[in-house]
Amino acid sequence: MGSGRVGMAWVLAAGIGCAHLGASRPDKPVLAAGKYAVESIRSRAQLDGVDQLIEISETGTKLTDANGAEHVLTERGALMLGEDGLCRLALAVSVDGEEPGISDRTCRWKVEGDRFLLGDASGTGTRTVYQVQRSGGRVVLEGMSDVDPQGKVIGNARGERIVLMERAPELAGRSVDRTSEEQAAREIQEYLHDL
Repeated sequence: MGSGRVGMAWVLAAGIGCAHLGASRPDKPVLAAGKYAVESIRSRAQLDGVDQLIEISETGTKLTDANGAEHVLTERGALMLGEDGLCRLALAVSVDGEEPGISDRTCRWKVEGDRFLLGDASGTGTRTVYQVQRSGGRVVLEGMSDVDPQGKVIGNARGERIVLMERAPELAGRSVDRTSEEQAAREIQEYLHDL
């Protein structure tokens, strides 16, 4: 893969993996602990010095670089939500079918009514607030705002979106814990392969 395409894959995988994290209360949570496949993700990323919304999906997304060359980006990913509020967001982003760049991030999550909050693992950084919508076997997380640890709105997340597919129960037994970087890398490769 050319160095420009490698750089593009790493910027997208790292940038999208970092960026993330109603009035009625449903009887059951709108989103529960478990394993979800990431069907598509739209997030802010900086490409060629320009901050923009980029959407990548399993089916592929065409993107034109600063030189006018067209590339196809594809992703495979997983969001694993632990009962304890910890989570992992793992994305493999490939440019033009080449070896993917991998982003495997620990995170924290919380559901408040029909809102899903996703932030860094420390719980002390910015969190992104999403409106949760269900459609068939899909869970659509529509970005609303970015908030600080005290819940004060500090940014606009409108336009950002994550589309999740609920996974079969046989995949739900895997741990969200990261005992070692090597073990985590092995687990995520196995999980992405199972998708």
